[in-house]
Amino acid sequence: MKIRLGIFIIALALFPLAGWLLSGQEWSEIFISVSAISPSTTAMPTTENTTAILRTALMLLGYFLIINYLIKKQTGNSPMNIQRGYHLWMAVASAMLVWLLVYLNLFTASWTTQPGNSTLQLLLYSALFALLAPAVLNTRALLGTLPGLLKRLAHGITLPVISDETLAYSLLPLAVLGLLGGAVWPQLLFWLLWIAPLLLLVALQLLWNESTIFSGLKSGDWGRVICAALAGMIVGNLSVLSYQASGGKLIINLPHPLFAQLGYVVFGLLCLQLGDVVAENWRGKKRGELFPQKKKFPIPVVVKKS
Repeated sequence: MKIRLGIFIIALALFPLAGWLLSGQEWSEIFISVSAISPSTTAMPTTENTTAILRTALMLLGYFLIINYLIKKQTGNSPMNIQRGYHLWMAVASAMLVWLLVYLNLFTASWTTQPGNSTLQLLLYSALFALLAPAVLNTRALLGTLPGLLKRLAHGITLPVISDETLAYSLLPLAVLGLLGGAVWPQLLFWLLWIAPLLLLVALQLLWNESTIFSGLKSGDWGRVICAALAGMIVGNLSVLSYQASGGKLIINLPHPLFAQLGYVVFGLLCLQLGDVVAENWRGKKRGELFPQKKKFPIPVVVKKS
């Protein structure tokens, strides 16, 4: 797990930068090109941006708790209580993932917002980013509790069976092309850059002989994929609307609004695949290690026969 995540992080950090530098550009030009797209956003007061970040983070926290409560009402189990360690790890992974996506945005400028360098803003952004993936996973879990939904989605169209090795070596060049080419030709290959993280993580899973979120499609089971895609759209739209309603200035620089919705779908799938990778840390552990037993009554009770 750690090796795959390490490769994933290093690839997302280095390949776009390598493509940018190999094209003859300089590192400082990235920030110049981003700020030139929407210079009016720099006029927004820093305090207004900080308030928008804080309100959005609080909204997401409340949303996460409400979804957790609804899941408990539906199933009788609270994901936060029985999987607390997993959710904490996912919060850390979520923050790192979204910061990497913010880094990728330097090369494409698919969205622009108020720049801020204060320590408070960085901490608030980190808290906001840490809530995104757990919110997506909990939303997917809640959708899965809807009566009959997963059963209906389990009998969909089956995809052709392709060997894991062939599929992995087909996805890796696409991921590398997206990370390299997206930084060099952002107007042409921005879409490939944004799906490159998902393609890369799926390819790494296949190379390590692990299942992916798309493994069920071979048998026609579309439940996990569709629920994750819907969850990504719900959390993505809710977060953006909350940020804008709180006074935050966010401009989507995409050819069509539909691309933003597709981006939320890809983000939902990426969160689910990342969640599967992180969950491997608990694989093979005994139930007693995951759910500690209550201590036995310390005083022995002796029952005498009458």
